[in-house]
Amino acid sequence: MQYLVAAGPSSSLLGYNTLRRVPATTTRTPLVKARCHSALKQQKPSVAVTLFGTGFFLGPLLDGLHSRVNLVIYQSASINIGPLHTNIWVPFLLGTFYCTVGLIQLYLDERVFNKVQEGSFPKTIASFILLVLFIELSAEIYKAGVADNIEAYILFAAAEFIWFFLDRTWLGFTLACIVGLACPLAEIPIMK
Repeated sequence: MQYLVAAGPSSSLLGYNTLRRVPATTTRTPLVKARCHSALKQQKPSVAVTLFGTGFFLGPLLDGLHSRVNLVIYQSASINIGPLHTNIWVPFLLGTFYCTVGLIQLYLDERVFNKVQEGSFPKTIASFILLVLFIELSAEIYKAGVADNIEAYILFAAAEFIWFFLDRTWLGFTLACIVGLACPLAEIPIMK
């Protein structure tokens, strides 16, 4: 027998209701799949707005970790507020980035892999803390003058540890590799 339990208010920062199957070993009927997709489809606008807002407000603060050690120097349209050095476009670009990657992840989970992962507030907080530590590690390695190839090895190992600790899915690994290659390339025109 199949059960679909819709969790109450989400425990994740993204603010969408999570869905889970009970028991986990059963397969979904088309009706259950339709209910899952319908429930997530109704939540997409609020999820998109939340993702954009998170990138818009937290993105420049995280960008400030790199700019304080002159890892990223903006030549035009820069904003300097105390120790925060960023660019006028950073909130909009990071808001769009967070929204796009987050919605792609949700789409792939629900349509391609037919699974909806349950959100977890502690896992969300751990993810954010590890992201901040990862960016800070990158800034400190740059500040210390470590060679680029050694820096790449260290950051790759740290990223693998974070992936293993939090995700362990091939989809997460693939998406992280694409983002890890595409984002630095996209930053080059912005910095110039």
